[in-house]
Amino acid sequence: MMTADDLEREARRFAEERHADQRYGVRPYVVHLEAVRCVLQDFRYGGDLGIAAWLHVVVEDTPTSREEVASRFGDEVASLVWAVTGIGRNRKERCASAYEKIRAHPAAATLKLADRIANVEASRGSHQLLMYRAEWPSFREALSGLGDERMWRRLAMGLEASSDPGEPEPPAVGSNRS
Repeated sequence: MMTADDLEREARRFAEERHADQRYGVRPYVVHLEAVRCVLQDFRYGGDLGIAAWLHVVVEDTPTSREEVASRFGDEVASLVWAVTGIGRNRKERCASAYEKIRAHPAAATLKLADRIANVEASRGSHQLLMYRAEWPSFREALSGLGDERMWRRLAMGLEASSDPGEPEPPAVGSNRS
């Protein structure tokens, strides 16, 4: 029987294979997957969340099905991956789809927060960061009360630390989230 560490190594190999030709900016896509996993490690999350970190966009961005993820990595990992998988014609629809599924499976909020933190931290100094700043109010409202408060603070600090002079700061995270 495979241990959680074995499954995580297998998830990484599987993700590297499925995302082989995809890029995260100019780098191999696995760089982003590893960043998401590192964020989860920073907060001492492992197990199914650690496995799902490697697979969190495999259903959305490759021809991999939710059923294949479940058969290889278990139902809970597949549920986490599915919850953060956006379905829709554009980014707004995909985000709304994922937020609805995350609210139905609250454990996935931690995975989504790790993904967003990794994206924000990787986008410092780029125009991509503007998109995350613009989405911050709807992201915060949609997932309010879910996930790890420490991760919410890191995300808010990442957005604030990256602000250019003269640009509005994102709203602070705190008691107004509940």
